[in-house]
Amino acid sequence: MQPLLPKPPLSRLEEIGFELAGEWLLEDGEPRIEVRRYAAAANVLYVFVSEQELLYIGRSGRALGLRMQGYEQGGPARSVRARNRERVVAMLMLDQQVALYAMPDPGSMLYGSFRVNLAAGLQHSLIDALDPPWNKLGGGLLEAVDPTPLHQVPVAARRRAVGGRLDDQATNDTSERPSYRFLVGYMYMDKGFFNVPVRYSRLFGNDREKIKILCGREKSTIHGHIDRACNTNAAPRIVGGTALKLWFEEHAGLNNPVDIDILAPNAVWIRNPGTRFE
Repeated sequence: MQPLLPKPPLSRLEEIGFELAGEWLLEDGEPRIEVRRYAAAANVLYVFVSEQELLYIGRSGRALGLRMQGYEQGGPARSVRARNRERVVAMLMLDQQVALYAMPDPGSMLYGSFRVNLAAGLQHSLIDALDPPWNKLGGGLLEAVDPTPLHQVPVAARRRAVGGRLDDQATNDTSERPSYRFLVGYMYMDKGFFNVPVRYSRLFGNDREKIKILCGREKSTIHGHIDRACNTNAAPRIVGGTALKLWFEEHAGLNNPVDIDILAPNAVWIRNPGTRFE
């Protein structure tokens, strides 16, 4: 009998009281957040989440709505606030949703006659236990960021249509192909699939068509299929099953990025596994 996988981090947070509080949007290239819950609450723990994957755990001593306004406006160069803002923009430009979850400190916990700041203490425990990628310091993601804003990194969107034939030139020349980047989240790793941003939907084949997934420098081939029924916006999901799950585990790793080149309506190439934003 196989051991049960641990619960996803977001599920663990919801169990202790975190609730969906808002969502990031992109308007004219600038991030804006709709805070629909706990906007006026102070001393709040909050998290940024994308497709059920935990990205960042923060704490606001002032009203949550004011804290989020600070993210909208940015901050000093290379500050945590500025870096997270750039990451949010980059993900939104790739049609990856970024949601806000929050949990206010109830202010009712006492140790003797002293009030315990639950939010302050719990934040560090949650970061240690759940290891969200945007909270990493030292050799982690925060210190690896180049001063160039992430939304200016050339990860995507060449405008030319992709032909239907897969040949040697298509798999060796990377200069004329649409491409994008995504993080290998928990569900991708666990189930062996990845979603395609809406903007690239027209470049893929129809629902249930077969697709070749070339992996890494070796271009090892996984035979998968296109699923257009699972996402409400009909954007494709590329399903590689167990083979893709194992490749993600061995070559990319959880919460690490990979680049996807769209070779043809029935072929993609996964490149640069585990390469952080640089």
